[in-house]
Amino acid sequence: MKSLFTFLLCFVLSHPGQGQTNILPRPSGEHSVGVCYLYFSDESRKELFDNSGQSSREITVKVWYPTDKKSNPQPYLLNAEFAIKYCMFPEIFRDLKTNSGRDLPVSSGEKKYPVLVFSHGWGEHFSQNSILMEELASHGYIIFSVAHHYESRYSEYPDGRIIHIDFNSLRFQKIWKEQQNPKAMELILKQYNARNDEERMQIFLEISNLLPTCLKESPKYWAEDISFTIDQLKDINSENKILRNKLNLDKIGVFGMSMGAIASSEICLTDKRIKAGISIEGGLHGSLLTDMKLQQPFLFLNGKKFLGYGELFTGKSLTDCYSMSVKNADHYSFTDYSIYPYPLAKSLMGTIDGNRIIEITNVIIRAFFDKYLKENKEIDLMVEAKKYPEIETVANIYQN
Repeated sequence: MKSLFTFLLCFVLSHPGQGQTNILPRPSGEHSVGVCYLYFSDESRKELFDNSGQSSREITVKVWYPTDKKSNPQPYLLNAEFAIKYCMFPEIFRDLKTNSGRDLPVSSGEKKYPVLVFSHGWGEHFSQNSILMEELASHGYIIFSVAHHYESRYSEYPDGRIIHIDFNSLRFQKIWKEQQNPKAMELILKQYNARNDEERMQIFLEISNLLPTCLKESPKYWAEDISFTIDQLKDINSENKILRNKLNLDKIGVFGMSMGAIASSEICLTDKRIKAGISIEGGLHGSLLTDMKLQQPFLFLNGKKFLGYGELFTGKSLTDCYSMSVKNADHYSFTDYSIYPYPLAKSLMGTIDGNRIIEITNVIIRAFFDKYLKENKEIDLMVEAKKYPEIETVANIYQN
């Protein structure tokens, strides 16, 4: 039986491309897209993956935003050779281009733009959903994608330096040891056929208890990264030469995929600056396994594993909450790998067409944030979901 780490990162065999080209799909919004890179050091926290216990927690961030300018498109990975040779990225990423230009000025189309903070999957990277980020930026959002160091496969500092997983870290080795437990894999597979909410919740609890470092400690650590990034937004808004005075700090949303989804739900439970949140394939872990309830609009967007889980998810909220599960989609369907295949992720791609799941993800996530951050009251997410017969939807909507 493979470990959970192997289950998430080390699949075998190739996956045929779907609509594959050497440039990301063109975003549909009126804006062109800019991208820049940021770096922060949180001196108040120690780096848990540093065996010496002496270094502070560092965070690298990739930012997408609307711009009026156009320039040569940036590569998908700034250090593609390193990523392919040492970080298991496939050759397809060597020459892959984005639709984003680097360090361009933010669009003058609006005075300020709502802010989104994204959190990647465990063992993944802050560019894993570049298609979605460009789509959102083209429609008037500024997105900060946080790299959670040493649980991110690799990340890039603004000056070109690289940071990646440290296999010699004692904390990493602890996570790895926990994930050798074959019972964890059995429980994850059991989620597909859980019969009722009591059984589903019991599975979530047992998985968390088997993987406490990864599923109890790390989500809180990542949530602290998100909170610290939000702390920096005020200074960014007053000092950053590109983003100055363009951030609407009263309109902040968070979203994430897999472990990043768990971290996003975790921070929503404690940080009142956040006005809306989305969990993509995160399930229920961390503080959502307690009696704590979400108090801002929230969307659980999942694949086939969580079909039938809708009422369990929406029951975790005290306000508008949606559960949307896409038939035939699986864990990695909600990433760029859906059309730029990562052979090691084949086992969790599902059978849904890659371009179709990209469309669903882009439409549903943008509609959610447009409704709750841009306050477009004409949007009905249930109507949007019904355009796609693949989506199983449960929602609790509270009348204001």
